[in-house]
Amino acid sequence: MPASVPISFHEKKWLVKIIQDVYGIQVIDAYSCQKLSEELERKAKISISYNTLRRLFGIIKGPTNASRFTLDSLCKGMGYSDFTSFQQAVSQFEKDFFNEMLILNRLGNRKDDQIILGIVQQFQMKTWDEVYQFKSIIDLCLEVKNFDLLTQIFEIPFDTKSEDVTWRLYVSFQSIYVQSCQNNEAVINYVAELLKTNELAQRILLQLFVEEDGLQGYYGKWLLATSDDLVEDMPVFKNLMLCQLAFELRDIPGAQRHLALSKQSFQEGMHPNLKGRIAAWDYILESKSETVFHFYKGLQDFSSKLSLLVFFYRLLEVYQQDISQFDLMEDFVVDDLLINFSFPEKHNLNKLYLLKARYFILKGNKVQARAAMNQINLLYIYSCDKGWVNQQVAIIEAAC
Repeated sequence: MPASVPISFHEKKWLVKIIQDVYGIQVIDAYSCQKLSEELERKAKISISYNTLRRLFGIIKGPTNASRFTLDSLCKGMGYSDFTSFQQAVSQFEKDFFNEMLILNRLGNRKDDQIILGIVQQFQMKTWDEVYQFKSIIDLCLEVKNFDLLTQIFEIPFDTKSEDVTWRLYVSFQSIYVQSCQNNEAVINYVAELLKTNELAQRILLQLFVEEDGLQGYYGKWLLATSDDLVEDMPVFKNLMLCQLAFELRDIPGAQRHLALSKQSFQEGMHPNLKGRIAAWDYILESKSETVFHFYKGLQDFSSKLSLLVFFYRLLEVYQQDISQFDLMEDFVVDDLLINFSFPEKHNLNKLYLLKARYFILKGNKVQARAAMNQINLLYIYSCDKGWVNQQVAIIEAAC
């Protein structure tokens, strides 16, 4: 039996449309499949059984894939050389249609909210084409202030358990972060309201675009608006960030209170970033140095240890603590075979090398500091950390 070929919902939708255009048959039931089988034989001399067509179009239960021969034959019956040429034609048509639709909506000549929403609902965030199409839609919503459509988009249940999907969503929603940094009050207020009830907004806009320089501005406003019951680690994350805000405002009792609340909600299996933050504030506020060693000892994999160290040491450095008091940095060895080469990991490695350079400068070892700096690739910089990274590079270069 020939191997079946996967066909997407999108492609099947276009097959149905083109069949209707060419043969005048709307494929909706067994009778229409029988009619199509007869017309293919009569007009194109192509033989595809009506049972095969019923399975392909989901009229009967069972697998809806078809063999390459069946798909090639069906597409030939509609004027294409084979299934591949059909796929290419549909892809190009959809890009052209998508671009023209965005232009017309930008000009205010059309308002295609339901069509746009339908397109987004089909995105699985597996390809970068989808990511940048999605970003174009988010940009359109912001440009024409279509917050109603934006809210409907945020309600789509994307697979945020997948790290790949999550970081592609990060790329797609980046303009919301940029507009907020540029003090677009309409966007800032919209997000603050959204964060009260929307899980996706909390996971992407609050937990990925962590703008610590905005703690006393828009980002602090978002934190205060965010509910605690939608994302499992939000009580920990939110209280740690409010701890940091209180510390910046010289409210030490408030900072200690938020730290205590975060530790009450903390569970051992939570993200190592949170462990790094808790350990840093335990040291800054309570002079507890044992927390970081306890957390570090409990981690097994390279990425988790890297995340904990970066978040711990960076917070200590930001708030002018002596990072040379902790030798975990010196003992941590980067093994290229363990790196997963994702953007977050590359960015964390850059921060690790910056912090290592600062550590060795404090230790009086400029040779090791220079060696750490030679490992840095400044192409991989997280936008929320750009100011801090630039500051560190300037300090280290002056000291070396």
